[in-house]
Amino acid sequence: MGDAVLGLLSQPLWVFISVLARISPPLMMAPPTRTAAVPMRFRALLAMGAAMLLLPAAISTAQPMPTNVLTIGIALAAEVLLGVLLGSVILMAVTSLQIAGQAVGHLAGFDLATAVDPGSNEEMPVISNMLGWLAMVILLLVGGHRHLMECCLESFTRYPVGDVQFTSAWLSEIETVLRHTFIIGIRAAAPLATALLLANLITGLLARTLPQLNLLAIGFNINAMALLTLLFMSVGGLTWVYQNELAFWIDSCHRIVAQ
Repeated sequence: MGDAVLGLLSQPLWVFISVLARISPPLMMAPPTRTAAVPMRFRALLAMGAAMLLLPAAISTAQPMPTNVLTIGIALAAEVLLGVLLGSVILMAVTSLQIAGQAVGHLAGFDLATAVDPGSNEEMPVISNMLGWLAMVILLLVGGHRHLMECCLESFTRYPVGDVQFTSAWLSEIETVLRHTFIIGIRAAAPLATALLLANLITGLLARTLPQLNLLAIGFNINAMALLTLLFMSVGGLTWVYQNELAFWIDSCHRIVAQ
């Protein structure tokens, strides 16, 4: 009798811990909870609340709790890995514009103009921080956080609790997403980089024509004015293109939980 009661009590706890291990990484890695402005306690409470909401949907298809401690550890590690994969896809969507900002800031000579990124707590160029915030805002406006939670919910249909199996398709999907991230970053930075290179060329021609001018002061001012003007003119088109490209990252999340 005691063993039966213990089994009834341990199974819901096992499912709750497994669900928490799967959904915690996406909540910690994806905006808006990714930023350091959100306290860790709030993120922990949010993850536990989401796990409680998903518990009824996951417990019906969950595998029985393993009796071996090693098996329990491996099962929880698999749950965490699946959550990290889903969170990494959305994180790469934000990183793509940050890569573009780093490239543009380097060409404009803004390497020393850095600020701490609240998401990663690392110093980045100001332009990279600004484009990163733009990516977060677009992601939230198009409902990327809702799609991420939908992927987490769909994952319990394909991979029930305790039955997460590693597949080579995960690595292929992550490789495709990583390649796409750099492609979008380069595409976003290409127009601005081309204009800044032309501005540097003009600065060089001025230095050859009027050698008495202070090249360092004039060149930096020209680059700064060109960068701000181009950002003001291109932010609308950049937002429109990035919004369309977000569908690729969202589809990748769905493909991971469907394979």
